[in-house]
Amino acid sequence: MRRFWDVGALLVIVFSFCLTACDAILTPPPQTPTSTPTSLSFSGAKATPTIIPGTFLTPIPPTPTFTPTPVPTPVVHVIEQGDTLFGIALEYGVSFDALVRVNGLDAEQILRIGQTLVIPLDEEEESVVPGIAAPVNNLILPTPTPLSLSTMEVVLYKTPVGGFWCMGEVLNTTGMPVTNLQLLVTLATVDGTPLLSQVALAAADYLGSEQRAPFAVLFQNPPAGVSDVATLRCHVSFLRSEPVGEITAGFVALNTEDVEGAVSGPQYRVRGNVVNTTDTAVQRIVVVVTLYDIDEKILAYRQIVLREEQVLDVGQMQSFSLLLTPQGIAVPASFQVLAWGNRAD
Repeated sequence: MRRFWDVGALLVIVFSFCLTACDAILTPPPQTPTSTPTSLSFSGAKATPTIIPGTFLTPIPPTPTFTPTPVPTPVVHVIEQGDTLFGIALEYGVSFDALVRVNGLDAEQILRIGQTLVIPLDEEEESVVPGIAAPVNNLILPTPTPLSLSTMEVVLYKTPVGGFWCMGEVLNTTGMPVTNLQLLVTLATVDGTPLLSQVALAAADYLGSEQRAPFAVLFQNPPAGVSDVATLRCHVSFLRSEPVGEITAGFVALNTEDVEGAVSGPQYRVRGNVVNTTDTAVQRIVVVVTLYDIDEKILAYRQIVLREEQVLDVGQMQSFSLLLTPQGIAVPASFQVLAWGNRAD
C-alpha cells in the first residue's frame, strides 16, 4: 500500500514539472527595446512627425528665387505748358513717328499738362551707306561730282540723354538753283580724330542762289566717356549737290508774305502766308523755318508740307504756322523762311 502511494506521488511531481516547462516555452519573456520608437503628435487631421535626435535626413533643395531680368529704366518726359510732340521729339533726338507710336498717341492729339510720355531711345536708327544713291524706279542713279557749296555756323548741342545734335546750314554759292543736297557729317575730337559719321540731307528740295538750307544730325549713342561738347567738333563734306535737272525741274520757288515770329512759352512760333507768284499752279508746298541766335548760329529748324493733294492756283495764298523748340539757352534773335512747291501740271 505505501508502495502505490509513492508511485502516485512521483507521477504527480513529474506532471507538475512538465506543466512548468510548457509555460516557459509558450510565454517568452519580454525583450528590452534598444531604441525609442518614433512618435507622432496629431493636431486635428495633420500629422507632425517628431524627429529623433541624432538621425540624418536628406535636405530638400531650396526653391530657386526668381530674379527678374534687369531692363533699362525708361526715360520719361512730363508735359509742361507749351510742349508739343514735335518739340519733345527734337529735344530728345528721337523720331516723331516713334514717339507717337510708343505712347499710343494720335499725331494731332492735344497734350495735357502733367501727362507722362515715354521717350523711345531704343528705336533702331536707319543705316545709310555714304555715296550710294537711292533707287529710283528700280534703277541706281550715278553719283555726280558734287557742286562746290559752303557750310555755315556748324554747331553742337548736347541732348538731355547724352547724345549730340550737330546743326548747320548749306549756302548755295553756285549762282544757280541746286537740289539733292546730301552731306556726310562726322563727329570728331578737337584734334580731328573721327568718332562717328552719318549722312544727312539738307532741308531743301530746291535751293536758290545765295540761299541757305539747314541740316541736322543726331549722334544718339556717342562713345563711352564722350560727354563734353567743348571737346568735340563736327566736320561736314558734300556727297551730292546737283543743278536742277530734268527729274527735279518740277520744283518752283514760292514767296512768303506777312511773316512774323514770337516766343510762345518755351517754344517759338512763326506764322505767315505762302503766295503763288509763279506762272503755274502748284501743289505739295513745303515750308522750312530756321531759327538763329544773335550770332547767326542755328538754334532749330522745322519743315512742314502744305496742300499735299490740293492745288494752289496762280495768285492764291496759303497760310502756315509752326512751333519750334530751340536748342541751347539762347533766345532766338531772327529766323528765315523758305518755301517751294511742285508744278501741278
